[in-house]
Amino acid sequence: MLNNRSMQFRDLFINKFVIAFLLIYCSAIAVLQFSFQKPFGELLNVTLIFGIIFPFISWVLVAGMPRRTDSKPSFKNEALVLVAIILFITWYITYGTGWINSFIPNKILSIEWLNDIYILAKKSIVFVLLLFSLYKAFGFTLYDFGFKGTLSEIFTRKIILIFIVLTVMAIVAQYYFGHGGEELQKNHFSSIQLLASFPLCFIWLFFEVGLVEEFFFRALLQSKISVLLKSNIAGILVSGLIFGLAHAPGLYLRGAGSEGITEPLPFFFWAAFSITAMSLAGIFLGIVWSKTRNIYLVAAIHAMVDLIPNLTDFIHTWSI
Repeated sequence: MLNNRSMQFRDLFINKFVIAFLLIYCSAIAVLQFSFQKPFGELLNVTLIFGIIFPFISWVLVAGMPRRTDSKPSFKNEALVLVAIILFITWYITYGTGWINSFIPNKILSIEWLNDIYILAKKSIVFVLLLFSLYKAFGFTLYDFGFKGTLSEIFTRKIILIFIVLTVMAIVAQYYFGHGGEELQKNHFSSIQLLASFPLCFIWLFFEVGLVEEFFFRALLQSKISVLLKSNIAGILVSGLIFGLAHAPGLYLRGAGSEGITEPLPFFFWAAFSITAMSLAGIFLGIVWSKTRNIYLVAAIHAMVDLIPNLTDFIHTWSI
């Protein structure tokens, strides 16, 4: 006789969305391995750490929490609205950001710290303000997107435990297994520089990648896909896949020094790389979001996942 947890595992691996995601993921692994000779050991480490360990620990941490049933039902033609939003964001990250930049004075774009502030403002408008305004017209509020109203809702003991466990894991994994840790060691920063930059970089990333990206990918995209497809698993996997692919254009145009890759590579490589690396982070964050519906929590975890890879550039940009 199968117990309840065993039945959950069985149902998970016969789920059509899980099977589809695994086929896409394995295809991306094959592309990187056979077409671009990406070391299999490195791909295996990423899969093991971010594709198995992180999602499993996330699932264990939120397993005792009640299933959330507070998602608003879909409105008429919401599927078309969501497709239009995805197409708009796709345009923005491929061509739109360059088009907007053409109207910005070169002085802003050429000064690193000023350009970073500009990017934060631009992303906040596109990913949060415009999209929330659209959904507000259909009767949605900030609370519907995880912006809790009281400190007791934001900082429960369970939420704090989830944050501590996952962020410690993220820092250790990025420092010892990611290229961001190698960059930190090469630069030989002083203890004072690290102590000062660590919290400042976290605060910056909390807003620049945390709240901005988690609002779109988890609070909006994952939540609405889950409702439309009537499946939390579908919401987690589809939004995770889109989250990964959304990074491909930027990596293709700017390169990925923080990932240890500096040579120019075709977009096909970056699409496969984004699926195998970034989409996994989207999945474990999606697991946390599906049970907590706390935007501040997933934004803070996201910031900590990105902290080590971005800390070197942050120190140089802000002259710490």
